[in-house]
Amino acid sequence: MDRRQKKLVANIVVVIAFTAAMVAGFANVKNVINRSEAMRAMELLGKEVLSYRQTYGSLPSENYAKQFAEQIGAVRLGDFQYRAQWIEFGCDPNATILAYTEKKYSGVIKSGAAVLWLNGKTEWIDKQRFCEIMKSLQNKQELRWIQQHLQEDEKQH
Repeated sequence: MDRRQKKLVANIVVVIAFTAAMVAGFANVKNVINRSEAMRAMELLGKEVLSYRQTYGSLPSENYAKQFAEQIGAVRLGDFQYRAQWIEFGCDPNATILAYTEKKYSGVIKSGAAVLWLNGKTEWIDKQRFCEIMKSLQNKQELRWIQQHLQEDEKQH
């Protein structure tokens, strides 16, 4: 190989490496943006739920929460789970999850869940901690309902 060919090969390698780094970087930026948008949407949902609770003295129904999410265009929430029907009276609002949406990411951003606590606080929780919390919160009826719901979804697809 002469000098010009070596330079050309070196330039091609540099361009390919730079392009790969940029693609990986942009994928992670996209994940960061999606995560922050999901958290923002969960905060808006939390404010609406607290407002409803102050006005009517109880938690809104799942339909109300889903319609509100559609109304504000909270597409980053995806198919979020709303747990009001499973929450018992008198439970600790600081330790009870009202709504959540699980997010699976690859790259720098770790998978986890955007969580709305019963007290209105929103938080990003890593997947392992989220699973531990949900295991302690979910009763047998809720688990049975989720299993049936997943089976129905599989039949539709």
